[in-house]
Amino acid sequence: MQGRQRIALWCLIGAGLLLASDLAWWATHSQVPPGRLPPAGESLQGKAPFTFAVVGDNRGNNAVFDEILASIRQDGVSLVIHTGDIVKDCTDQNYEWILHELAETDLGVPFCAVPGNHDVGADGPDMYLLYERAFGPRRYWFSYGNTMFVGLASYGETHRQEGLDWLDETLSRYRGGYEDCIVFTHVPPRDPRAGRHHAQSESGGEAMMSLLKKHSVTALFAGHIHSYLEDEMEGIPIYITGGAGAERVAPVVAYHYLLCAVQPDGKLEVRKVDVPDVANTDYLEYAFRVKFPVAASLVGAGVLLLAGIFLARDGVRLGRAGG
Repeated sequence: MQGRQRIALWCLIGAGLLLASDLAWWATHSQVPPGRLPPAGESLQGKAPFTFAVVGDNRGNNAVFDEILASIRQDGVSLVIHTGDIVKDCTDQNYEWILHELAETDLGVPFCAVPGNHDVGADGPDMYLLYERAFGPRRYWFSYGNTMFVGLASYGETHRQEGLDWLDETLSRYRGGYEDCIVFTHVPPRDPRAGRHHAQSESGGEAMMSLLKKHSVTALFAGHIHSYLEDEMEGIPIYITGGAGAERVAPVVAYHYLLCAVQPDGKLEVRKVDVPDVANTDYLEYAFRVKFPVAASLVGAGVLLLAGIFLARDGVRLGRAGG
C-alpha cells in the first residue's frame, strides 16, 4: 500500500512540474518574435571604416551561439552575416527557437543570413517556406557605405544556374557603384582540404568564381565545412567559417566567428575570433521544447496526473479493505 502511495505521489509531482514548465514556457514564449529579415535592396547609411561579423553553422548548439552573439555585441559591428545552417532541422519549432534566441540577444544591427542545407525542406515549391518566413529571401543584395553585399543560396552543394544568372545580372547592374563587393553563401566553391570533397566545384563552384572574377568581387565568405579555412580561386580570397557550434571536423579549431573591417581605401581585414567551448546549459530545454512540442508535455502531464489519482485512490481503497 505504501509503495503505491509513493508512486502516486511521484506521479503527481511529475505532473505538477510538467504543467509548471508549460505555464512558464507559455508566459515567456507564447508569442513568436518577428522574422529577422535582411535589408534586401536597401542602401544603409554608414561609411568606412566599419566592421561586420561573419558566423555560420550553429545548428542547435545554443550555448556556443549565445557566446558568439554576446561577443559580437561587444565588438560594436555594423551588421552580422550568417552563412547558413542556422537551425538543426527545418521545422517550425526549430525556427521559433532560434528567433527567440536572437530576440533575447538583441544585436541591434541588421542580421543578414543565407540558407544552408539544414535550413530548407525537401525539394519542391515550399522548400524555402520556413526559412524565408524567418530570415527573408534566399538571394538578395544591399549596401553599407562603400561596400556592396550579396547573399546567395547554395543548397545541396550546388550553385544552381538560376542563382548564377541572378548573381551575374545583379553584379552587372550594381557592382560599379561600390568600392568593395562581398559575396556570402553556404557552400564554398570547393573543399580546399586535400582529399576531401565536402563542397563540389563541379556543381557550379567554378562557374560562380568566374562570375566573381568578372565583376572584381573583393572576397567570398562561406560555411558548410565545420572548421576554419582560407582559400583562393580566380585571385579572390575565400573565407570558410563553420565554427558557430556544429560538430567540428578536421582541421579541428576553436569555435569562432570572423570580425571583418572595411577601410576607406577598400582594404578588407579579416580576423578570426575564438570563443570558449561552453557547456550547453540550454540543451534539455531545447530538446524538450523543440524535439517534443508543448502539446506532448501536456499529454505527459495528463497521463501522470491520471496515474497518480488512480494509484492514490487504489491505495486508499486497499488500505480501507485491509483495515
